[in-house]
Amino acid sequence: MLTPADSNPNGKLNEAAPSPVGFKNVPAVESPVEFKLEGQIPSWVNGVMYRTGSGRYNILLDNGDTFHIGHPFDGLAMLHRFEISGETQTVKYNSRHTSHGVEKRIGQRDPTLLTFGPDPCKTIFGRIQSVYHHISKFGSNAVLQESDAEFDMVNVTITPNFPLGERLENETGVKRGEALVVKRDANTLQVVDPESLKPLKMFTYGHVSQQLQGQLCASHHQYDEETDEYVNFMVKLGPFPTFQSYSIGPYLPSPVTEKEKIAAPEPRLHQPIWRHLGAWKTLEALKPSYIHSFSMTKNYIIIPNFPYYYSLGGLSAIYYSSAYQTFYWDETRHTLFQVIDRHTGNHVATYEADPCFAFHTANAWDEEVELPGGRRERVIYMDYCMYENTDIVDASFELGKTPTGKMDLDRVQPARYVFDMNTSKKETNEIAPSQFRRYRLGNVPVAQPGSEKWTPSWSNSFDWAKMTAFNKRRVASYTIIGHDLEMPRFNPKYNLKRYRYCWGVCESQHAPSYASGCIVNGLIKLDLDKPYLGANTDEASPAKIWDEPGCSCAEPIFVPNPEGNAEDDGIIMSIVNTTLEDGSESCFLLILDAASLEEIARTTVGAFNAVTLHGSFVNEHGRGVAVN
Repeated sequence: MLTPADSNPNGKLNEAAPSPVGFKNVPAVESPVEFKLEGQIPSWVNGVMYRTGSGRYNILLDNGDTFHIGHPFDGLAMLHRFEISGETQTVKYNSRHTSHGVEKRIGQRDPTLLTFGPDPCKTIFGRIQSVYHHISKFGSNAVLQESDAEFDMVNVTITPNFPLGERLENETGVKRGEALVVKRDANTLQVVDPESLKPLKMFTYGHVSQQLQGQLCASHHQYDEETDEYVNFMVKLGPFPTFQSYSIGPYLPSPVTEKEKIAAPEPRLHQPIWRHLGAWKTLEALKPSYIHSFSMTKNYIIIPNFPYYYSLGGLSAIYYSSAYQTFYWDETRHTLFQVIDRHTGNHVATYEADPCFAFHTANAWDEEVELPGGRRERVIYMDYCMYENTDIVDASFELGKTPTGKMDLDRVQPARYVFDMNTSKKETNEIAPSQFRRYRLGNVPVAQPGSEKWTPSWSNSFDWAKMTAFNKRRVASYTIIGHDLEMPRFNPKYNLKRYRYCWGVCESQHAPSYASGCIVNGLIKLDLDKPYLGANTDEASPAKIWDEPGCSCAEPIFVPNPEGNAEDDGIIMSIVNTTLEDGSESCFLLILDAASLEEIARTTVGAFNAVTLHGSFVNEHGRGVAVN
């Protein structure tokens, strides 16, 4: 939406007008500054915490008007970097806006910009024009993206040590194993400098392997430290969507010529191994749905298919230029969990569950379980921060806002002109917090020695009996082992293994619920071996909470003590936004003891509120130890 220059209450044409829905721009600090520390950082905490988020919502245009962004996920990308030294007890900070190309496109009123939230000012005629521009400018936009590292907005997760491959290493000058990459729920990634945070290159997974083609993937990949594999999936939208899982693993020696052998006898490393981990096809037509994260065990990949679908196979996104208006919730359909065997690439089973929705998964593992009578079965356990419907997506409009305004959701309904939305009718405005569910997938098929690898030619491997067996619906059961935990983090030493503790954000007891206003969070630690379904604040509850009045915490990052033995021996770091007594805003880095959630250190970052989504921590050697 636009605010004309003559309606700017500041009366200054060289400043953006205040947001009508309560968002404020965050200043960048491009030269590192050292902060005064309160408390004591453990001596073993040495490294860098990176955080992604949104930094600019109100864009001053050349004519003096202000363009306002209405959804927090669409705020122009911003990265934050905290260099933390427990040895010297110092914290250095720098930040950078990383979507200047998007800002330029906004100024040019580029109709091909795709966003999460809607533009309530766009008319039906404007949407029809958008379809034409998306089609006509597809090729030219791809060329611009190649040359402009900030052409599109990428600001959800940040991954250190990403395997770029030789092509991108040569183009960016980034050394092998040192790539810092920002990701989102689409096939667009961004390499940034790990110190200055300057964007170096925008790319797609197709740059890593030309066989990786599609529009959608998960912001949250999965990683297996033992095999050094980055695992994700790709969805190609259209009338007949396709789905594929893949891994990017250790590097292969490249073929060399005789001349190269004489000059360099040792084989040089080349591209990372790209492995196709299977496509999932079922007897029923699968609809592409919104998937932000998924689960993986040592033997399986589990892709959720929530009944929160892209209308018209995702093609309506071109009409609306908005993901939110493309989605629709169908409470009449089950959630499906598609299980792919990591060893063979076969889709081995489909499990159904009640209709539900989740942004985030926690840990998962599989194990052999002995049943009564001596029988044994392979079981997958996976934890989700699950909701009974998608009301939480509506609530996301309030993330990071000041109480000065709200988006009118009646103006931005989903794709009502496509077909009946089948949305649930909400009788009240209450939104229940997440249920921390542990799903059990029983009797999972196990790959046999010599099993056929997945083949890309479906007709060559067509076996009606096998297809029928694979596609026979099984039932996923679950147990609620906690509630009101989002943005889950756990000890990375327990990844793909049974674990006990999970940390995340929770509703603040000092603020209204999500449905009543701005989203305000505390921090919580759950003991998953001691399920408790009462209030987390009860004396009998084993949950531990950090929650101060006026404070709203971002996703916690758990960093384990490298010399520790206990699962919860480590620290928790979070960015906290707060409103001071005089009404001014402040932002600080908070460090807690992970076991007790007692504060051990903090440092003020600035007189502003910074909305950050996810983060990662790398040690002093540049190796990721807490990655999301």
